[in-house]
Amino acid sequence: MLKEITYLAPFFVANASASFVLSKISEKKVISSFDNIKTIKQTKYNKELYLEPNLIKLVSTIEKNIKPEYLNNFYANLNNAKIQKKMKLLLFGIKGKYNGQKNTLDYSINGSLEHEIIHLASSVYNKEEDILQSGFVHYDKGFNLCKALNEGYTDLQSRRLFNKKTLFYNEEVRIAEFFELLFDKEELQKYYFTNDLVGFINHLSTFINREEVIKMLINFDLGFNLKKLSNPAYKVLYTNLELKLSEIFMKNKKSFKKQFEHIHLLEKSPITSTIKNLKRK
Repeated sequence: MLKEITYLAPFFVANASASFVLSKISEKKVISSFDNIKTIKQTKYNKELYLEPNLIKLVSTIEKNIKPEYLNNFYANLNNAKIQKKMKLLLFGIKGKYNGQKNTLDYSINGSLEHEIIHLASSVYNKEEDILQSGFVHYDKGFNLCKALNEGYTDLQSRRLFNKKTLFYNEEVRIAEFFELLFDKEELQKYYFTNDLVGFINHLSTFINREEVIKMLINFDLGFNLKKLSNPAYKVLYTNLELKLSEIFMKNKKSFKKQFEHIHLLEKSPITSTIKNLKRK
């Protein structure tokens, strides 16, 4: 086992270094471009839609649990979304995917629809400027930001709204819950479904300075990219992020309910919890 780790070490260092360099470039772009980020507004949508039978229940659940003023993207995208079941996706290990630019939702198993329809409900594309916003994510020619948080929070919403028992994004979901400690849940939903990345970051900037917030989000993305490369170095970044968010929360304690949620999260994060306990000694 030790020989295998030694043999793979240069690979881990190489792809981690490349990812780190890219993240630092992204960090500079985001910080310099932050004041130019604008939220795209949906202008046309029709709430009265014909829906495929397998979507009716999902749409109804979203409507019952999310405020109507947060669902403009949802109805606008449903107007002309192309939703198809494609079994061949399973050959590539893909259960489902939503393309915000083309407004297409392809899935291979019904159980992936919930996660993907949350992406659909939270996405908007400006074709003229070629800018896509999906939940917390902002994609344009200048930079991409919040992919990791977006996947974690999307799956968190899918689990809550549809009582899904998923595991794939477990670590990202847990970190999304750490972020959520610093918000009212409804407030965080608003930022997510209306693509208000600026409002989200500005809220976090009431706890720490804006550049530090942006660096945290970029480190989360860096860890996410390393995880996709099967590089175990991502665990260090994820643990550091949990520790940082826990520290911010403890300095700004909220309700008893929030404190209980914090304790529960630490119970689900044994490494983070152990490090915090060692620091106290």
